[in-house]
Amino acid sequence: MIKKGMPEIGELVICTIDKINPNSVFVKLVEYDKEGMIHISEVASGWIRDIRHHVKQGQMIVAKVINIDLEKNFIALSIKRVSEEEEKEKLKEFKLEQKAEKMLGQFPKDIDVEKIVDYFIENFGGVYNGFLISLTEPEKINLPKNILDIVIEVAKNNIEQKEFVFKSEITMKTTRPDGIEAIKSVLLEAQKNGLDIKYISAPNYLIKFKTKDAKKGSKDFDKLLEKISTDAKKNGIEVNIKKV
Repeated sequence: MIKKGMPEIGELVICTIDKINPNSVFVKLVEYDKEGMIHISEVASGWIRDIRHHVKQGQMIVAKVINIDLEKNFIALSIKRVSEEEEKEKLKEFKLEQKAEKMLGQFPKDIDVEKIVDYFIENFGGVYNGFLISLTEPEKINLPKNILDIVIEVAKNNIEQKEFVFKSEITMKTTRPDGIEAIKSVLLEAQKNGLDIKYISAPNYLIKFKTKDAKKGSKDFDKLLEKISTDAKKNGIEVNIKKV
């Protein structure tokens, strides 16, 4: 997936070493299909005795764009200005984009994937991020429904979603002679609705709700807690709910 135009000054880019000279290195910018140059002074900090001790032919590196001359189509880069953390994050991002490219290969042949790529890059900064947002916040995606449905299906099959856990402590009391059975009945109904219930100590219980959609899950959890409260009160049970 080649990005259009030129990178911006300060942008981190993935490069492969193409040619090594005594005082400079020429590279290919993988994401832009452009060429760039790294002066020896930007290869590493301190005095460099032999530039080949720091870079190897064909090596993949992360570099920072420090200057662009549009008239000469020239891009100056730096390796030494890239921190270890920046390098780590950029390589992670690049691997995710490679994964996204494979995901695009799962689309039906009659789908124009180039338009999807352009849309995701322009609006979400990358194709993988576009897939991720399609999965977690589809309302933000402005694509035809038939296309969005395919995007979401591909994302579901390839992106492992983080699981979110919502918790609440619930206290349930009643003066009914069959109070224990009444409380059990309310809690069993809550379990049927997908809640995990753990007994702490009378009259306290820990309620857990697991979901992969944090936004929707929060609303669903509130509704389920409200149902517990309603069911408990109908059965003459005093209930107090505290989120943790």
